[in-house]
Amino acid sequence: MPIVKIFYGKEFDVETVHKINLAIHVSLKECFQVPEDDTFQIWIPTNPAFHFIDENYLLTHGKRNDMFMYIEIFCGPGRSDNQKKQLYEMLALKVERETTVTKQNLFILLNEVPLQNWSFGEGYAQMI
Repeated sequence: MPIVKIFYGKEFDVETVHKINLAIHVSLKECFQVPEDDTFQIWIPTNPAFHFIDENYLLTHGKRNDMFMYIEIFCGPGRSDNQKKQLYEMLALKVERETTVTKQNLFILLNEVPLQNWSFGEGYAQMI
């Protein structure tokens, strides 16, 4: 049931977008056991002129550049710290392996939302 928002400044070709979508979904399936058909990903373009992003903050090596992406994942609660770490690592490795976006350019934020705060349409609270 995760919903993922991807904020980006640099334009990506369709193939790169599909590869990143797949990396996110496969990582969520493997680390959080989400169902195969549970895919909700929204790409939101931003103006790079309004990005104020430190190129080194908390990185052990490398730098951020114009390919910086902010990935915000909303999901239900209950995953362990280990599952979260695995998700971050797998997602970053898959994106870096399949595209030209480096793992230094992926900022991932996980928001755990209580189940009663979800409606997947039709005015129903499907999870409660």
